[in-house]
Amino acid sequence: METNKLSDYMENETLDIDMLIDDYYSYIYIVVKNGISINISQEDMEEIISDTFVAFWKNSKYLRKDLLVKPYLKGIAKNLIKNKYRDNNINVSIENYENTLVEDFDIDDILESNEKNELIIDTLKTLNKNEYSIFMMYYYEGKSLKEISKKLNLSVGNVKTILHRVRKKIKRNLEEGGYSYGK
Repeated sequence: METNKLSDYMENETLDIDMLIDDYYSYIYIVVKNGISINISQEDMEEIISDTFVAFWKNSKYLRKDLLVKPYLKGIAKNLIKNKYRDNNINVSIENYENTLVEDFDIDDILESNEKNELIIDTLKTLNKNEYSIFMMYYYEGKSLKEISKKLNLSVGNVKTILHRVRKKIKRNLEEGGYSYGK
C-alpha cells in the first residue's frame, strides 16, 4: 500500500511540488491514459495531468498532513477527466463528424487491434494469480518494480523475471495468432 503522505512533500509548511511531480507524473499519466475512452489530443492529456498537480498544490494547505498522496491525486485526475468529457460532449452532433468518420478510421486496423487485444486477454486468463497481479500492477496501475516487490514481498529480480515470462507468453500467443509482438 502507498505510504507517501502529504507531510513527506512538505518543507517549512510549503509543498515541494517539483518532488511530487517527479514521483507521480508517470502514475498520473497512466491514470489519465487509462481513464479516457475517447481519442483526445496529447495536449488535452497534458492539460489534465498538469491541472491535477495544480489542484493538489492549491489545496495542499487545507489538507491533513497524513493524507495519502497517490489516491488523492488519482481522484483529482479522474474528476478532471469527467469534467473534460462533460465539456467535450456539449453540443456534439454526428453531423460534425459524418464525413470524417470514414477517413479517420481504418476498419482493418481496428479489427486487427481487437484481435490482438483478445489474444492478450486470453493469455492473461491463463496466468496464475501472482503473475496476473504483477502484470496488472506494472502495466495498468503504473507501479514500479520496487513497489510491486514490496507489496508482494518478492525480490525486484523475481518481479522482473515474472514480467519477462508473462511478456514472453503474450509474444508467443500473438505470434501463433499471426501477429508480431512489437506492432
